[in-house]
Amino acid sequence: MLKNDGETSRISACILDCPDACSFLVDFRARTLRANPAHPFTNGFICRKGARCFDRLDAPERITRPLVRMKPKRGLRRGKTDGLAQEGFEVASWDTALDVIVDKLNALADRPEAVLHVRGHGYRGVLAQASLNLFSALGSSTIHGSLCDDAGIEACIRDFGALEHNDPSDLLNAARIVNWGKDLVRSSPHTGLLVREARKRGTRVLTISPGGDGSEGWSDRVFRIRPGTDRFLAAWLIRRLMELDGISPDVVRGCAGWEAFRTLIMSHNSEDLLLRCDVERSHAEELLEWYAPLPGATSDYAVGPTATLIGWGVQRYLYGGQNVRFINALALLSGNIGRVGGGSYFNIASGRNLGSWRADSPGRPVTTSRRSFPLPSLAWELEWADPPVEFVWVDGHNVVNQVPDSLAMAKALQRPFVVCVEAFLTDTARCADVILPPALMLEREEIVGSCLHHYVNYSGQAVPPRGECRADYDILRDLGARLSPSVRFPEPDECLRVGLGPVGVDLDAFRAKGFAWADHPSVAFEGLKFAHSDGLYRFPEALDPEPLEIDQDDDPEFPLRLLSLVRGSYMHSQIPESEQQGLPEVMVSPDNPDLDDVDPDGPIFLATPLGRMAVRIRLDASLHPLVVLFRRDGWVSLGHGPNAIIEPQITDMGDCAALYSQCCRLEAD
Repeated sequence: MLKNDGETSRISACILDCPDACSFLVDFRARTLRANPAHPFTNGFICRKGARCFDRLDAPERITRPLVRMKPKRGLRRGKTDGLAQEGFEVASWDTALDVIVDKLNALADRPEAVLHVRGHGYRGVLAQASLNLFSALGSSTIHGSLCDDAGIEACIRDFGALEHNDPSDLLNAARIVNWGKDLVRSSPHTGLLVREARKRGTRVLTISPGGDGSEGWSDRVFRIRPGTDRFLAAWLIRRLMELDGISPDVVRGCAGWEAFRTLIMSHNSEDLLLRCDVERSHAEELLEWYAPLPGATSDYAVGPTATLIGWGVQRYLYGGQNVRFINALALLSGNIGRVGGGSYFNIASGRNLGSWRADSPGRPVTTSRRSFPLPSLAWELEWADPPVEFVWVDGHNVVNQVPDSLAMAKALQRPFVVCVEAFLTDTARCADVILPPALMLEREEIVGSCLHHYVNYSGQAVPPRGECRADYDILRDLGARLSPSVRFPEPDECLRVGLGPVGVDLDAFRAKGFAWADHPSVAFEGLKFAHSDGLYRFPEALDPEPLEIDQDDDPEFPLRLLSLVRGSYMHSQIPESEQQGLPEVMVSPDNPDLDDVDPDGPIFLATPLGRMAVRIRLDASLHPLVVLFRRDGWVSLGHGPNAIIEPQITDMGDCAALYSQCCRLEAD
């Protein structure tokens, strides 16, 4: 809500897809922003991604008026954007663009399964529920699964019965922190700041990772691990605890299925477990002391609790859910769950502290079930959908860029009529028939939660929308009113009040302060009381080998693992075209076996069974020898998108994309 009160600073907050959900103050005249010093979690710091917000708002290539395609789609072509006219678009009025969409939707009113809604997390919050509510009212097809964290979420729910963790500030009470693959520089900088502060106070930090995350500067010890094999190291540590009688009977009494789990663990040979994860025995023995200092331990950090951080990367493998479950089991059995300074941190639900509102459409039948497609394999699902999808609405998601086999996804969008709510001519927007320009962060009002901490933040409108851009809520409200039968939305303030219901604060007071605290226990599962109906913890039922161990010989055709890891400078694919010129860079270890067959200074290609792309190489000694690190989310149309050659694979639970199970190789021209 804009106010002309003579002040140059307004309270707002980040609504992008980041755990930290920072609160900040916006100087709308200087067009700069800084951390809100009053916010206890933001604590005076915001990252580069948030600080660059005005660069995105003011970008010359931003789309600021509705566009309607006047020429046939040509597919996703490689190369710099030629311009809107060359791509087949013409500027249209909002009335014209919405009327075109309404005609399409009304024609499909009796076949809602032919309409598909694809919603991402490019923006979040209470009003961001608008597109979900409208297409739910229509009974359209939808998506399920995730490209991000659903395997780990499902793993934690199976283990604990709920998605909970200790308050992040409790990391300051840990004697030791074991970081399983979290990039403390790029993925959640405030978690990194807490870890840094804990180290200043004497907490020791150990990182387990395939490398490439800059963990050396954040850790006292760093152990390299073969990508995707974290469960085997955790299983080895659990086995050693069993052999050394290092598990408390009180912990065992809080668990279901103990004997079956003990049998599973003891059925695996210790040396074989370490061989699978490529971790030295001396390192594994040292890690055991970090988790459960045993009688007679002589290390100077042998007293106090151990906190476990689980990076979202460990669950982006075919058996990623198992990776998380065995790490959780290790944290539990070592006596570090349900206690101050301990805990296992994966994430919490960002909407847990927000109320949900509904759209009203009395003229439409109530839909009890909707057709749903798994997001990780959406391109293939659309190819074979019966009945076929005829209309696709995409918002908050550069879906072509983000899903595996991006070229197939672009091809799948050639047949249906596609509406894309997008501010730039992204890989997905290029496949659209209508592009609707949204107001971006700072140009709209919102209330947002966090998947890390328990604060609810006010994201105030600090500047007017640029050009003819409109807030997503306003776009969808207008669209719903034009449909027959109509879909009616409440007033925005009513939605915001409903959203604040769980925290019980007044909307005007909330706007003035900028945040509110949602009360949750500071220690999750205290007293070993878990959220399952019987109050008991659950163990994983299997420990599956990596696919390479089954399907490949000792010299496979594609021996390396392609890890498309998070960037530090930009949020996902929100990367300027100017930053994506030339060949994309991949990082490999100097000990990478494929370097014997390529010239690092000559033409090099990154190849998978799906295809290959030209790259340039940079050496990084911190990487495991079998890793090829590719900073993700570059645009496929500019030759920088690794998902063009990543195959659709789905994790063992949660229907999450197993992006990091992609096998690859380096090859010369």
